[in-house]
Amino acid sequence: MARRYLQATALRQTIQAAKVKDERILAKVAAIELEVALAGKQFHSASRHGKRLFLKLNDSLWLALHLGLTGRLIYLESEAEEPRHTRLLISFENGHRLAFDDPRIFGEVGLTKSPAAFLVERKIGPDALLLEREGFLEIMSKRKGLIKPALLNQNLVAGLGNLYADEALFQAGICPKTRGLTIEQLIALYSSIQDVLKTALSTDANLSKLPDSYLLPHRHPGGTCPRDGALLRHEKIGGRTSYFCPEHQKRIMFDKK
Repeated sequence: MARRYLQATALRQTIQAAKVKDERILAKVAAIELEVALAGKQFHSASRHGKRLFLKLNDSLWLALHLGLTGRLIYLESEAEEPRHTRLLISFENGHRLAFDDPRIFGEVGLTKSPAAFLVERKIGPDALLLEREGFLEIMSKRKGLIKPALLNQNLVAGLGNLYADEALFQAGICPKTRGLTIEQLIALYSSIQDVLKTALSTDANLSKLPDSYLLPHRHPGGTCPRDGALLRHEKIGGRTSYFCPEHQKRIMFDKK
């Protein structure tokens, strides 16, 4: 969604200036280095890998962005008010601006010579939406521990956040606390991941537009399962709040013997 937004708004406009407003957002780059690198350049293209965005400045320089949990990119018309939690502000010669707004500062901004080099350096796994089924099976059949944290491990598979991991597990009928899955269950999970991510893209990640048969519209304290009416359970799994149905996502059904 963010890539398409950038393509529709911020490409091929000369950058007049860039201002780092909070250095905590920076990753392996100094504020002055980033500001100088952006000035006078244009973003020629935007690409995505998992939760990472890459904006091409030239053949050997890209702006690397990670929106984190609360970050968002906002393209501002000339008179638009700057967002309250702007951490990086890019001003274009046409008077418009691009703000990286991030209230909780979980995102990051940096520079890289190429997206491929960046992904190798950070040991980021293949993109969940582009990953072939056999690749997913190979990765997940070798993993250890609970399935939910494995899905969130960006070194294994990139781009599946907490909400959509819950949704994929819900659709596949798999408890997030499961430790072992059969090949058949991994195939079902792979299909669910693909369906969920494609649905999210088609709705621009607007939860109110998701099918009522999805977990996410009901994912709140007191919510009930749209499949069987059971009260949803929520607890911390791998440090992240997870929601699941205790009826059709029973852990015992999916543990390897």
